Amino acid sequence: MLERPIPGFDHSVNGKALGRAGKVLEVLAEKTGAKPLMDFFSVSPEELSEFAAGHGVEVEQNATRSRHKQWFAPDEGLVTIRALREVARTERIEYLDKVLADLDEFERVLGIAKEHGVGWHLAVDY
Repeated sequence: MLERPIPGFDHSVNGKALGRAGKVLEVLAEKTGAKPLMDFFSVSPEELSEFAAGHGVEVEQNATRSRHKQWFAPDEGLVTIRALREVARTERIEYLDKVLADLDEFERVLGIAKEHGVGWHLAVDY
């Protein structure tokens, strides 16, 4: 998710393959010294409450107050994406072609975000 829209630019990334390979990618990020993708996840207290309510989960008031939406510099994400892509090519991971395609999409989005000085964070679509 981008901090603000970039006119005429679709910033969506499929990400399903990355979700399926999440645990493996976390290990690979650690192996390369890169920040794991989920470290870029951020959500506002309102979004967290809405999600929890929609799934029948009660969230304590102080849990939502202590968290705020965080934005990251595109360069931070690009370091992780590029490291993951390189190490993923040398590992035998399931759905490798789809994982690489998702990483390529992320790199494209983060590259455009960088050009426009727009922050980003990882959002998960349930």
